Amino acid sequence: MNPTFLLDENIPYAFIDLLERRGFSAHHLKKIGKQGIRNGEVYGIAERENMWIVTRDADFQSLRRFYSCNIAGIILFKLTRSKTEYLLNAMIKLLDKQREKLEGKNLIILEDYEVKIYEG
Repeated sequence: MNPTFLLDENIPYAFIDLLERRGFSAHHLKKIGKQGIRNGEVYGIAERENMWIVTRDADFQSLRRFYSCNIAGIILFKLTRSKTEYLLNAMIKLLDKQREKLEGKNLIILEDYEVKIYEG
């Protein structure tokens, strides 16, 4: 079964199309009427629906919070270039080269020259 993604409001809508073309389900906070909610509420939605959180918000890199929540996982973008094309390319590389990391609970931090993965 393919994971479902919860896209934070700082993630471009183009991610929805990318993920759906690859067989995933993706929900954007803005499109489900949840823009402006606190991070705790984002975790709550992800827990209830067993979703991966996709974000650019560095607050989601807290390992303590990650380990204490029952979510599918987190993908955090920490790229210096924030144009949509750079974010999409980083996601494509992740899906092409490390898709198996989406099968377990992981915190995946995508940086310019490194991918950090913390297993849950």
